[in-house]
Amino acid sequence: MKRIVISIVILAVMSVGCFYSVRVSCDFTDKLIEQIHEIEDSFEKNDIEAANNAAKRLNKEWGEFVDFAILINDLGLAVDITSSLAEIQSFAEDANDEIYASCDRAEAQIDLFRDMQMPTLWKIL
Repeated sequence: MKRIVISIVILAVMSVGCFYSVRVSCDFTDKLIEQIHEIEDSFEKNDIEAANNAAKRLNKEWGEFVDFAILINDLGLAVDITSSLAEIQSFAEDANDEIYASCDRAEAQIDLFRDMQMPTLWKIL
């Protein structure tokens, strides 16, 4: 009987941890997407300094998250996001119009990252 209770407690703790991790990932990716929109808006208003500062902050926060995140389902995607965010920062520094395409690519990759963090029955099996 004790084994069943312990198994149920372990399952409950793992479930809470899983849903907490998903919540943190969703909140963080929403924050990153908002920052990408902030960069685009600043660049559109010709405020290169604000776009550059926002791009640096975005890159820094992503780097801290990747260092913090122990379990990432697809490390290759994390590397692609890192590359896209570095492009955004580079384009912001150079005031290059390619920043819009880079922002769109990074946003799509971040959406994919968020979707990959969601627990599904297929991933569990």
